[in-house]
Amino acid sequence: MSKSRRPTLEHRPAITVIVIGGPETLVEAVRHVTMTTTNARVTQTDLPSAATNVARSRPFAIVISEEIYAFDAAEFDALARDVKAELIALPTDGVTQKTLQDRLMPLIAEAFRSHFRE
Repeated sequence: MSKSRRPTLEHRPAITVIVIGGPETLVEAVRHVTMTTTNARVTQTDLPSAATNVARSRPFAIVISEEIYAFDAAEFDALARDVKAELIALPTDGVTQKTLQDRLMPLIAEAFRSHFRE
C-alpha cells in the first residue's frame, strides 16, 4: 500500500478583506459590499493587532478610515504592499453607511479583480 506524500489537510486560504479599526458603519458597509460583490470573508482588527492579522489573513483588500490612515499612512501603505493588498482609505466622519457602500462597491470590485489577475 502506497503512502501519499500529500498532507491529510490541505490549507486553502480564505478570500479575505480586512477592516482596520472602525467605525461600525464602515465595518458594516464593507460586509455588505464584500458579500454582494465577492462573497469574501470580512475580518475586523484593532490597530495594535493590525500587522499580525493582515500578515496572517493575507487579504486582497485592506479597508481603513482616512482618520486612522492619517495616523501613519506610510506604515499602512507598506503593510498593504507587503501582502499585495489594495489599501482603501475612506473618510468616515459623519458619513452614512449607504454612502460608504456606494463608495466601496467599485473599489472592492476592482481590488478583487486586480488581485486575481496577477
